[in-house]
Amino acid sequence: MKLLVICGSPRKESYTRILTKLAFDYAKNKSYDTTCLDLGKVDIEKFRGLEEEYNKATNDAIKLIENSDVFIISSPVYNGVFSSAIKNLFELVNYKALEGRFAGFIIMSGGTISYLQVQGQLQALMNYFRVISNPRSVFVSTDDFDENMELKNEKIKERIEKLVDDTIRLKGYS
Repeated sequence: MKLLVICGSPRKESYTRILTKLAFDYAKNKSYDTTCLDLGKVDIEKFRGLEEEYNKATNDAIKLIENSDVFIISSPVYNGVFSSAIKNLFELVNYKALEGRFAGFIIMSGGTISYLQVQGQLQALMNYFRVISNPRSVFVSTDDFDENMELKNEKIKERIEKLVDDTIRLKGYS
């Protein structure tokens, strides 16, 4: 079983990246075969069509997605929608390649108003790929962090750990 944790934030300093790292570290410590794909640190090209040639980083990201069984996708909320970096990443993937996979979501927002909207958008994206989504996402806001970008709400860690375990359990692994 291969788990891919995706950080959908293109920003260098990002709350989403901190949350992604929590999920990744937890999964690695549980001895899951885990890889992290950080869209803010990888030179993934913009989608130009499936017939186009892409750079090595883009092709490696496509293979990584297609060879993973479970995804934990962390996305910031930008203007009421999920990260365009995530949308671009999945546009590069053949929709037939992911059927039967599973995904869980960590959604980071500046406020609490747009969580369910973004969860629905991510679920719709996964539905297109016939990926089964964990119905329980982890919702986090800037209120859960202190002024130094350190997580002050310890329950968030527990919820991320439960999301990872539950999403893997959906796939039939324990």
